[in-house]
Amino acid sequence: MTTTEKSTVVTDADSVDTATDRTATDRTATTDRRARLGSAETLVPAVSFAVLATLYAVMSVLGHRQLRTSGFDLGIFVQQIASYSQFRAPTSDLLGTGYNTLGDHFSPITALLGPVYRLFPHAETLLIAQAVLFALAVIPISRLAVQKFGTIVGIVIAAAFGLSWGVQAALNFDFHEVAFAMPLLAMSMVALVRQRWLPALAWALPLVFVKEDMGLTVIVIGALVALWTTGRTRILGALTAVWGLTWMVLAVKVIVPALSSDNSYDQGSKLPPLGEGIADTAHGLVAGDSRAATAFLLLAVTGFFALRSPLLLIAVPTVAWRFLSDNTNFWKPIYHYNAILMVIVFVALLDAFARSHRHGQLSERGRHYIVAFVAAFAVVTLPFLPMSRVVHAQEWTIDPQAETVREISEWIPADDRVAASNNLVAQLVADHDVSVFPQRTTDSTVPDWIVVNRERPPGWPTDETGDSQAISRALASGYDVVFSVDGIEVLHRE
Repeated sequence: MTTTEKSTVVTDADSVDTATDRTATDRTATTDRRARLGSAETLVPAVSFAVLATLYAVMSVLGHRQLRTSGFDLGIFVQQIASYSQFRAPTSDLLGTGYNTLGDHFSPITALLGPVYRLFPHAETLLIAQAVLFALAVIPISRLAVQKFGTIVGIVIAAAFGLSWGVQAALNFDFHEVAFAMPLLAMSMVALVRQRWLPALAWALPLVFVKEDMGLTVIVIGALVALWTTGRTRILGALTAVWGLTWMVLAVKVIVPALSSDNSYDQGSKLPPLGEGIADTAHGLVAGDSRAATAFLLLAVTGFFALRSPLLLIAVPTVAWRFLSDNTNFWKPIYHYNAILMVIVFVALLDAFARSHRHGQLSERGRHYIVAFVAAFAVVTLPFLPMSRVVHAQEWTIDPQAETVREISEWIPADDRVAASNNLVAQLVADHDVSVFPQRTTDSTVPDWIVVNRERPPGWPTDETGDSQAISRALASGYDVVFSVDGIEVLHRE
């Protein structure tokens, strides 16, 4: 055999070996990929997301069909996001004629839903989008739990967080911009637990566009990274804190006042002088008012073990401005105010587990006891929370009044203006220009139609007596009662 032939044989053999190696590598990669896809750290987050997103969406849409949504706040956000979908400034006639919603709260992140709403222009679109955003938060939280503490702990944490009272209370009350904060904050805090400082900061940055008070949360996240790191990372942490402070100041002192109706930040009026607020909060906590109940529930949901994590400091700004406020609605364990706190306390719980394990301060059996308590707390509280309604047959029917309002909405010409009771607005707002009835002083429109819930007065902006007086004024000014059905009265003005 010649040298050339030998060379050719060797080359062919090498090619065969290389091809064989490549095939083996591909098979190994495919096997690894399948193993990862079938592993608990992938399946638990994926299944948790799918189940919770479905439950949240069902609960929210059923609540809408049961007439439990309202103009304040679902109607406001529908008008705001409808404006974005039409490439207009975000306005809501529910807040006031032509009122720019950025003059109420700085929440430009809701513009991301504009394209979705343009494709599906319904109030339910926002409720389903909120369900998905809330459910996204369970993915990083449950993955962290599975990776660090096993499949069972991951499943328990996913269920306990996903069904927690703060999450359910938020989903039970219309739509709110806080939905965007849920996955962002979850990703940021999980990165903090993993000591992945740059991703933690990166996920925190957009929080300033969720709402003006979220700048405080970003400040704490940036400060913690600056405190726990050195060098370039410490500088980035400090800059992140400055970013949060800058946007909060811009929002409260510049943007919101400039776009408001009275050149001020109205939400600031709900905060009394600091000394007075601190004294009142301390008294309320000792006396056991709703602030004490909220604080207890925030800590009890994790068996109080989240207190062992410094990440719980991220909750301090939100709890502080709420408890210091003279608006008692902020104090209560209801509405949407506690949603992001659920993210914080559950990630803090996982961080407390990790820290206790590193320092030998908690045995595996002790951790099991705490996880068992978390599971028991979730199960015991579930019958008292909104999600429990979905097991009742009546919940799956459409409220007769909701059906009637839908028919009225189809009957009213699309270009006509409507004023409606607060608990009817959300049924009409996607199809008509709507304001609330009785009309507020900021509403200068003259509605073509008035739709009033006489059977179930919403109690706001006036009580039942106020509704009757407003109807009498409408009749005296040229409106006529067109018809009355299912306790809903419709007035029209030619």
